[in-house]
Amino acid sequence: MPATTQHNEQATEVPDLNATESERLGENPARFLVEDVAADNGDGTTGELIFARIRGIVSTELVDYWLGVERWLAMQDDREPRDRVIDALEARKAELDEHGEGLAQAGLSPAERRERAAKRDAESVAVLVDEDGEEVSWSRQRGAVVGANS
Repeated sequence: MPATTQHNEQATEVPDLNATESERLGENPARFLVEDVAADNGDGTTGELIFARIRGIVSTELVDYWLGVERWLAMQDDREPRDRVIDALEARKAELDEHGEGLAQAGLSPAERRERAAKRDAESVAVLVDEDGEEVSWSRQRGAVVGANS
């Protein structure tokens, strides 16, 4: 069963610029963009996880939404948009423009992926295990590895 809450001692309230658009595109970029751009030590969703998620974006439409949310968050915080974030998003958009959208290995467009995802149960099958193979809580990430289901 998917988790409805997640323990995160560093949690901040995640704003949603446009809940309708976030639902339509399948994610709220602010979930990542509210975090500081600093190296992640494995305790949360900060730093390099933002850039890993950006590298995984599969549509220019979603890149544009991320750009808008970064600019909106910057305005809310009375700051400039972060150059590293903007540069990473623009680079991802250029890559998608050059190589095409969607998951190339699956041959699916973003719309097809969303349609398939809506038809299946989104329950995660990943389980964290410690060095002895014992299941580890997701909130205790240090020293855990993802184990395969038997």
